[in-house]
Amino acid sequence: MLTIKKIDNNIQVAAYCRDHALTAPLDKPSQFMGLFEGDTLCGLGALTLEGTKVFMNFIHAEDELLIHGLAKALLNMADLRGIKTVYGTNQALESLYRRLRFEKTEAEYVLSLAGYFTAEAH
Repeated sequence: MLTIKKIDNNIQVAAYCRDHALTAPLDKPSQFMGLFEGDTLCGLGALTLEGTKVFMNFIHAEDELLIHGLAKALLNMADLRGIKTVYGTNQALESLYRRLRFEKTEAEYVLSLAGYFTAEAH
């Protein structure tokens, strides 16, 4: 059974990134969520604080549907922590940003979480 949960252990994050030849934002304040099958980490995503903005620029899983679920979990975590807006600048995630209803500005993608997880969302 697949589960998604917060990861507090950067050693686990570093090991996953090493095994998949990825670079996680370990050098910046980040909150990681993992996709687990049993005890095996099979997907990873992060929200990263840069200045006064929170970015969702790092998500990895083998399946696009799993990436979407992990992204929704990250956005829910942000919303529950009182974060009102999430940004994105990773061009490799452009189709994900569009599916999640981020709006494109000249410099970045922007998603307001106001009403996102309630009936107010459209």
